[in-house]
Amino acid sequence: MRKELQPQRTQHKRQRDRSKCQCNPVITNHGREMSSGEEAARARTSMVAPQHEMAAPMHESSVLFKNKSSPPRRELLKIDGRMLEVKVRLNPRARRMIVKVNPATGEVSVTAPTRRGLNSALDFARREHDWIARQLAIVPGPVALEAGAHFPFRGEMHVIRTAAKGPAPVWRGGGAIWVRGQPAHGPRRVLDFLKREARKEFETRALSHAAALGVKPSRITVRDTASRWGSCSSARSLSFSWRLILAPDFVLDYVVAHEVAHLVEMNHSPRFWAHVRSLIPDMDAAQAWLRSHGRELQRYSAGNNA
Repeated sequence: MRKELQPQRTQHKRQRDRSKCQCNPVITNHGREMSSGEEAARARTSMVAPQHEMAAPMHESSVLFKNKSSPPRRELLKIDGRMLEVKVRLNPRARRMIVKVNPATGEVSVTAPTRRGLNSALDFARREHDWIARQLAIVPGPVALEAGAHFPFRGEMHVIRTAAKGPAPVWRGGGAIWVRGQPAHGPRRVLDFLKREARKEFETRALSHAAALGVKPSRITVRDTASRWGSCSSARSLSFSWRLILAPDFVLDYVVAHEVAHLVEMNHSPRFWAHVRSLIPDMDAAQAWLRSHGRELQRYSAGNNA
């Protein structure tokens, strides 16, 4: 999880001004080694970066832009004799230049805090050639949700199998997820099935936890977020990643309770954590699971059928 080491007064002001609290554990790689350059950069910027990121200090003042971020441009970078695509992004909210390696897919990206920094973003990534290569060497690779694939569902491994007939387009039985119809449609049907199952769990658990705290969400949505498991907006709207249906039930339940607690406290104060623990007494186990295994859930997708 990314944390800022700033004076407490500044941190509290930022929490009060925040209109949307995306504060569940971020999807990071907590077990990766950090390069020596990253350690130095972290010391200079007083910022703890996720361990699959390499950060550089920002040497120029932040500039105000009309848009918070711009669409990424694509560049090529040679790593260990092969050309890799690198996404170069502008994000004025960033505090320094960052290079990331997605721990599930191996995607390499560089984020620059200013337009001027975009010109040197690829050079920054090139200087971290060895660090990027180490991260890519241990990326497990993506898994397409197609026939024969093994993937977790509610914490238990299942295999995708096809069937000529069945009670529904997709159903669960005997340690398998069964798919009816043309193979080309299988991945999309499995993904739709997982999202439906996720939505049912989110709605059931969110309403139950909200009733326990005497609150009510205005909306519950299912998304495919790349960096957050869930969020709670100032409009009382809750949003969750469908990939949580791949995790054990106690992990999904914790994430839902975490966001529901923000309907009472839109911060991470002791009162907030007291609400979470009242709903999930053993929340530490869920947090530990996410730190150890959360990033692995990013491996699964419908592939080109998505």
